[in-house]
Amino acid sequence: MPVTGETKRLALIGGGGFSKEIAEVARAHGHTVEATYSSHPEVQVGRYRGYLDALITDREEYDGVVLAIGGVSRRAIRARAELIAWLDRHGFPCPALISPHAIVSSDVEVGAGAFVAHGVIVNAAARLGRFSVLNSAAIIGHDTVIGHNTTVSPGAFIGGRCTIGADSLIGPLAKILQGLALGQGVTIGMGCNVLRALPDQATVWPRPDIVAPAPKSA
Repeated sequence: MPVTGETKRLALIGGGGFSKEIAEVARAHGHTVEATYSSHPEVQVGRYRGYLDALITDREEYDGVVLAIGGVSRRAIRARAELIAWLDRHGFPCPALISPHAIVSSDVEVGAGAFVAHGVIVNAAARLGRFSVLNSAAIIGHDTVIGHNTTVSPGAFIGGRCTIGADSLIGPLAKILQGLALGQGVTIGMGCNVLRALPDQATVWPRPDIVAPAPKSA
């Protein structure tokens, strides 16, 4: 498991609410969040400095860049993938950030740009891919592999020895049975239980709630 190391001057890409969670964890490790680069000027953290062209111009001001756009939908996952490719092309260093309030086993492998939020538990010999996101109170079983740019939403549980493909989204409170392999680009809806392997681009969605009819007026 990587150690965050010395204080770094960081810039964020993405100015929404998720950036506040990122900044909180970064500051807990003594890093400074200098500015936010976003397609919209309204940002939650630091100074707005423009977008990607401006970040290239300003790159010498920072020790690293953190992707602060949450993977809350397939569209967001695709947007993150495009930004990750851009960061790779331009050679920006992207540190992993692990909350001091998470429990992460000492032999877990954490890829560059990964984010582990408060209350997460990651068990022995798991591997977290580059730019993966484990959001609040997610639980990852032993020997499980979380793919590149995959988001595990708050409260989700993934059993031991699972493999979750790249660019996937595991919804809040979802549960993945141990030993399963899920393909790339998989979407698991909120509260779903996954009991079998899934191919690439599969979607599992909860059944709509049954709404009781309104009482008849007297």
